[in-house]
Amino acid sequence: MQLRYPIDLTIEEYNEQKAWEHAELDHCPFHPEGGCDLARHGTYPRKFPEYCLVPRWYCPSAHKTISLLPDFLASRFPEL
Repeated sequence: MQLRYPIDLTIEEYNEQKAWEHAELDHCPFHPEGGCDLARHGTYPRKFPEYCLVPRWYCPSAHKTISLLPDFLASRFPEL
């Protein structure tokens, strides 16, 4: 699942500041009441329009990952 990461940085600033390291997910979108042991699950690379890392979490109860996609990235590129 991809969630919007509202951030007022350009992709260049995001990379320079390593902003993915400071991203926080307040609660699990599958379990807003908590108790699912949501845990940081590293990052994955996006290579278009420019290389950057996207932070990710894992919900062990739902067996799903959640990514915070920065505002400057599109969630999909259906025409590519």
